Amino acid sequence: MRTGFILAGGASSRMGRDKALLPAGSHTLIEHVCQRLRSFVERVVVVGNAHNVRRLGDALPAETILTDMQAGYGPLMGIYTGLMRTETVLNVFVPCDMPWVERGLVDRLVDGCREGVEIIASLHPLQGIQPFPLVCRRAAARKIGALLDRGERSLQALLQQPGAHLMTIDEPTLWRSFTNVNTAADYAKLTEAPLTR
Repeated sequence: MRTGFILAGGASSRMGRDKALLPAGSHTLIEHVCQRLRSFVERVVVVGNAHNVRRLGDALPAETILTDMQAGYGPLMGIYTGLMRTETVLNVFVPCDMPWVERGLVDRLVDGCREGVEIIASLHPLQGIQPFPLVCRRAAARKIGALLDRGERSLQALLQQPGAHLMTIDEPTLWRSFTNVNTAADYAKLTEAPLTR
């Protein structure tokens, strides 16, 4: 079993408004990500910040929504919050602005999260480290908690921890999974491209 966590606690500063609730066809961006995840995880949980959990709850009444355990630490805190509350050994984390995440990529990462590997992300042969989607064992909460206690907020620091691994993803058919909707230009492309395949 695996739980899928959607990280929706960012400030969306480059977009200028809450990315999670951007219209995308007949749904919002985060609804599309939820729909994607539901096809390959047993449970979907959204992690937001104290400022947006009410709006997220209105938009996603069927989902479990957690509030970051502490504000101001970025996605690292969202991951920690999820791992501290999860009921499954394996957990998949994606941001709310990653609407094309592929099951094939997540399955590859989950398969790579074997003995000795607690944290696994991707290495794109042309674009380098891709921290999301991220697969973590529940036990990785200890490492993340230690980083946060030191004031660390960097995902790169997490991926340099013992027990972290980067899997090279050579298949171009999976590269679309890494696409984020960060800016108004990205959003314009989203509205032009189909979200389902």
